[in-house]
Order: sequence, then C-alpha cells, then structure tokens
Amino acid sequence: MTPRHEPRTTILSAAMLAASVLAVIIAGCTGNSPSPASPPPTSQDMATFISAASECQDANLTVTTMVGTFSYRSTSDCALLKTLVKVNSSESPEVKKLIEGKSMVCGYTKGNFDSRWVTTLIGGIENCHGDLRDGIAQLIVFTSP
Repeated sequence: MTPRHEPRTTILSAAMLAASVLAVIIAGCTGNSPSPASPPPTSQDMATFISAASECQDANLTVTTMVGTFSYRSTSDCALLKTLVKVNSSESPEVKKLIEGKSMVCGYTKGNFDSRWVTTLIGGIENCHGDLRDGIAQLIVFTSP
C-alpha cells in the first residue's frame, strides 16, 4: 500500500488559491477604481462621512472599488456598520461565499473614528465584529504560511 498525499496537496492548492484571491482583494481596496456604472465618491464625500462618523452622527456612504460595492453607515451610538453589498463578478465563488453580503460593526468613542475602516479592507478590523470580519479573517488565514 502506498501513502496518499492528496490531503496535503488539496490544502496547498486551497492556500495558493486563497493567497491569489487575497492579493486581488487587497489590491482592489488600496486603489480607487470604481466601476463605470457608479460614480466614485469624491474625497470631499469621504471626508464629510469620516467627519460625521467621528462626531457620532448618522451618515451613509457607498463606495465601489475593484473588490465590489461597500456600504457604510455611522450611527449616533458611535458605531460603524460596514457591508460588502456586492462582490465584483471577477471574484471567485469562494470569495463571494465568504464575504459578499456580509457586514461587520465597529464601535468607537466620539472623536476616535478609525478612517481605515472606510479607506481599506482590513485596517482596524481587529476592533470590529461580524460575518464580514470573520470572512476576511478566513481569507487571511488561508494565505498564512
């Protein structure tokens, strides 16, 4: 009987796929390349939202990147709800399953809003909770050596 190495090959293949997917996601979130169907928010829109959120005011912002469309909502309770509404069609079904339609909530104190929650995919998520955070964490774990 010969030893089988299929589980290790499967794990390595899954890790390589996840690493590729995470690289695309991170690249999409660091660039501001919105889809042509949706005009990009201006830097003033972002600044206005971040300022309102920092003051714990109700505000909404929708941003489309290479990864997909994100919805942000700040509340008077000093909380941010970040939702990845729709993942771009170029993303794999595995990524869609992990993060599309998922949300996370990030709490903060007045005057201490972490703008990375709006400007990056993973910045500051250690202070958040929810399915989106869990999905992103799973993608990161798959890419770790």
